[in-house]
Amino acid sequence: MNAAVLLAYDPNDVKPGWVALGLVVALAVATFLLWRSMNSQLRKIQLPPKQTGRSGTPRTTPDHGLPDSPDSAAGESAPDEPTGPDGASPPTPPTGR
Repeated sequence: MNAAVLLAYDPNDVKPGWVALGLVVALAVATFLLWRSMNSQLRKIQLPPKQTGRSGTPRTTPDHGLPDSPDSAAGESAPDEPTGPDGASPPTPPTGR
């Protein structure tokens, strides 16, 4: 047989087939199971308590020591005592020699 005859096809005879249906169903099942697993993992997360700023309002963005805008830097000062990532104050170095 000729290669042109083997590769020739009638567009009206082409159908998706059972393999394609099986792949779509398998992907749908895998997506559903991954979604369920993600939801169960997210339920296990313990969120830290909401931190409040100096004015008593909850912070909506993390503060990395940089002002949000040039206008907000004029009236704000650095906090009196630095805190660590867990909210506790950092250890003080020994003062004796």
